[in-house]
Amino acid sequence: MNRWALLSGSKGTGKATCLLEVVARLRARGVAVGGVLQEGLSRSDGRGAEEGPDDHREGYVAREVAGDARATVARKARAGDDAREDAQLVCSFSFDASALAEARAWVERDAQACQIVVVDEVSKLEVARGGHHDAVVAALAGPALPLLSVRADQLFAVMERFALDEPVASLELGPGADVARFVAELAAAVSGEK
Repeated sequence: MNRWALLSGSKGTGKATCLLEVVARLRARGVAVGGVLQEGLSRSDGRGAEEGPDDHREGYVAREVAGDARATVARKARAGDDAREDAQLVCSFSFDASALAEARAWVERDAQACQIVVVDEVSKLEVARGGHHDAVVAALAGPALPLLSVRADQLFAVMERFALDEPVASLELGPGADVARFVAELAAAVSGEK
């Protein structure tokens, strides 16, 4: 049985923004949090865009939760990307294997060193054993409590792929989402409180 926690929501509901808030609140309670967040690169300025439709994204950047490192894990596919050995083409994006390996290394380290390890944007790519799949496996193998951010329409497939039971804490974004309750449940789960 895998212990894990879940933050879910539909596409564009602000999962990345909520994760940043959850991480900040956990740290304020003294909980050590690590892992990887994933931010969109907007077409207009090339900087992180918290949420929005993929057709307005130029790519995705993995952001180290326990530090300041960043790695561009995906860019809009361009001519010739299919010839690169280190690229994985999915939908309209080319994923960089070396950047994904860097993000996985953060998760592997933090799954051993932190109390909670985040893996953001777990979806159909990970179900197909791509993207952050290996980071999810590393998170589930470590002593830290994995906190997975999953698109709601992919939740069943993600749970099936990684043989997940019910999460110890969960938050579905939408009206009435109680972030404070979720943070309290996460903190209790790693401190042994009931």
